[in-house]
Amino acid sequence: MIEYSTDFSDFPPLPTYEAEWAAVYMEPIVQSGERLTIGVVASDGEYASGQLSISRKALECLYGESADGMLRMMELALQRALRHAKQRFDGQFRPGMHGVTLGKKRKGIGEDLEDIIEQGISLTSSLSGIHMEDDEKTGRDRSMYWLRFKRAMQKVNPNLVPYFGRSVDVQVRGSTISLACDYFSSRLAVNICALSPGYRMSGLFDVASSRIFRLEQLKDHDALIQHHQQAAMMLVIPTESQLADFKPGNQQSFRERVLLLQDMADKKAFPLITVNAPLEGAIKLGELEAA
Repeated sequence: MIEYSTDFSDFPPLPTYEAEWAAVYMEPIVQSGERLTIGVVASDGEYASGQLSISRKALECLYGESADGMLRMMELALQRALRHAKQRFDGQFRPGMHGVTLGKKRKGIGEDLEDIIEQGISLTSSLSGIHMEDDEKTGRDRSMYWLRFKRAMQKVNPNLVPYFGRSVDVQVRGSTISLACDYFSSRLAVNICALSPGYRMSGLFDVASSRIFRLEQLKDHDALIQHHQQAAMMLVIPTESQLADFKPGNQQSFRERVLLLQDMADKKAFPLITVNAPLEGAIKLGELEAA
């Protein structure tokens, strides 16, 4: 009898980031027995965050003209749950409003706090995928990493949140073309992407390259659109300890791709800024705004 052993050496390593999370439930009609998962809150012991799990369009379909009132109630309930998560889920949850409860505290493993929150939403909310905007559907896609930066900026400087996911009109040969920019303010024009070793590295490298090219297009048309923002590319990369979990060949290939992106950005005359997490990136953006 021939025995075969499965080679798992090419499988990417599991994430090492851990946090605790809990679902937030609400009874729209108290004591009716109808309970909705309205969001998820999570804490890693140092930071806490939360996210609603029902889109505005879904609320409008469910509650019609009462959607605005339901949204305000859900946001208030999420804030109360987030306050409890910031205390590391210690003690009894006191929502301060009828019909709101907190689910069982669970442990999650992922890439960051937002990743674990999104996992919790997908596990507990059947309404989370209904009528979600395209950008929210792809929120876990690293090519849309600016969504995580946007949520992290809520903790760093909420005044900068509106500058994420902007479209900028440029004039090209007499035609107006709208170009997407991940972060666009009166001072900065920044595109955001992530790169890591593994089976997705080639695709992520292509996405990052296209982000650099798009920044170049914005920069080339500064004189026409009368914007003078500082252009920059922000790249989310693993820490050295996380890289150590990959094969030496994968590490080498990753470092070469980073150098290629650095060379592309240098030739376009704007910096390539590397960070290890969305919160770190949001802090860096705040520092650039204040510089």
